[in-house]
Parts: sequence; structure tokens; C-alpha cells
Amino acid sequence: MASRKPVTLADHERLQFARWVLFVLAANEAAGLPPVTRHRLHALLFMSFASSRYYGITPLRQRARRTEHGPYYRWAHIALGGLVLAGLVSLEGFRAHPKPRDLQFEGVFRPTLAGLKVARTLRKTLAGRALYQFLLDLSLAAARTMNEAHEREAPRIQVGDAPARIASRISPHEQSQILDEVLEEDLTYQQAVQWHGDSLDHRPIENETTPTVAGLSALDARLQRAERLNRKDILTAYQSVLLKRAQREVA
Repeated sequence: MASRKPVTLADHERLQFARWVLFVLAANEAAGLPPVTRHRLHALLFMSFASSRYYGITPLRQRARRTEHGPYYRWAHIALGGLVLAGLVSLEGFRAHPKPRDLQFEGVFRPTLAGLKVARTLRKTLAGRALYQFLLDLSLAAARTMNEAHEREAPRIQVGDAPARIASRISPHEQSQILDEVLEEDLTYQQAVQWHGDSLDHRPIENETTPTVAGLSALDARLQRAERLNRKDILTAYQSVLLKRAQREVA
């Protein structure tokens, strides 16, 4: 019979990271978003940590390193590797980084059927249910934002266009580009880039209000005066604002 082993604080935090990463991938899949790349996974983690207090959820202790591809969480990537080796996440297009200190590898990640079953089990706890609902709302808001961008492309459609032309107004590559632009415009990320160098050291402080939460709260207060909205609507409005900012910078 195996002996019991106490779970250390460090082990507990690693398990929390594994659950958060698995939920991000499962929520992304449920929302019908493009498969997650390494770059987008870490950007999604950053935005979710920055906005989780809007849902009353305490973010994980975090220290992201700034790279040319955006934020990078060492613990999250270790958790991702464990999920892949456990058969809970599939990996396509594997490409390792030669730098030994990075522990990074590129690829496209999706939850497997086994991973979705594990995620469903983890959602049976109160904390798991609340965390997954928040991450699902975040993903659904991103999907809504992409749909809005899709609708704004309507003037490009001409009378007599073939159905294939209409269906391809926004390609998977363009969808991915839109998501990346939104994530990079996140208020907390922009502040961290300005305040810090290679380290995007944004750690949760008790009752801390991040720029992201402040922005969500301001939108909440303004939009609720006009009509009754839920938090997913506010997340959608926030991401729409970020997308417009990104498009103005490009223009």
C-alpha cells in the first residue's frame, strides 16, 4: 500500500497551474476559437490573471518573463508539458527552443477527450466551477469580438460573390491575428511592459485592482446605466475596445 505524502505549497501551486492551463484550453475549445499556440496560451494566462478579480477569483502567484513573443510563465509551461505527457493535451507542430533556460517549445495545443473528461471532473468543485465559468466567459467574449470584426468586414462583400468568398472573409489566420492583437492591448499587460524590463512581475496583492479590472469595472458602471448586462457582456465590450485600439495603432 502506498504511503501518504503531504502536498507541499509548491506542489499545490503547480497543480493549480495545471488546472488553470487545462481549463483555458478546454474553454477555448468550447468557445470554438482557433487552436491555442504557445504564444497565445501565455497571453491568455496573463489576461485571465489580470481580470480574474472581476469575477471574485484570486489569480495565481505569477512572474512572467517578457520575451519577443509576449509573456512567458515558466510554471505554466512545465504544467503544459505535464498535461501533454499525460495525454490530456494534444500537441501538433512540435518545435523546441535551443535555449536551455527557457524550457519552451512551440506547437498548437488542444485538449484531448481524456483532458476534457478530467476538466469536467475538476469543475464539480465550487472553486473549479467558478474558475471554468470565468475562463469560458473570457473565451466566449473573444468569440463575440471576432464576430463583430467579421460583421465589420461586410462592406468587402460584393453582389454575386461566391459562398466560398463570403465564408472566408475572416480566415483562421486572421482570427488568430485578431485574438493576438486584443491580448497584447490588455491594459495590465501594457502597464507591465512600460514599468518592467525583461520581467513582467505582476503578483496578486490582497484586494488589488489591476488596470484590467479597473477598466472592466468602469465599463460595467457605464453600461449598466443603459441596460442590464452580465459579466460576459462586459468582457466582450472590454475586448472590443482593445481591438479598436489595436486597429487604430495599425492605421
